[in-house]
Amino acid sequence: MQVSRGVVVASIQVDLDDDVLAQFREDLLGRIHETGSNGVILDVSGLEMLDSEEFAALRRIISMTDLMGATSVLVGLRPGVVSSLIEAGADVDGLEAAVSLDVAFAQFVPETEPESRFGDAPEAEEVAPPGDLPLPASEEAPEVER
Repeated sequence: MQVSRGVVVASIQVDLDDDVLAQFREDLLGRIHETGSNGVILDVSGLEMLDSEEFAALRRIISMTDLMGATSVLVGLRPGVVSSLIEAGADVDGLEAAVSLDVAFAQFVPETEPESRFGDAPEAEEVAPPGDLPLPASEEAPEVER
């Protein structure tokens, strides 16, 4: 696992079993804790198969990262894996996914407001025309004799 741009990048390139998932969970949560990262990219491109139990275990790990304040994004899900998970009725609600690492990293970049053509100049205040200025409450308008 490495940290890049403040995001933990964790790649799973081996078949999953209970021991692998337990070690992965411990390593990932420890890395988040030690680095203070607020994001995790889970690269599963090395997995040719992912059954519903393994997927549920990954979902629990993602829930754990959320509780630690780190948003997780899955990257590299193969079309066949996606199809089989959906056909099996896997819970994908609220799951963040991206097609590539670049797209995943982009999800962690805060959106900035477009800069005005005048740079950092404050917006102009609206000014009332001279005849429309309100009088302070302590002053009353003088009566005009005709």
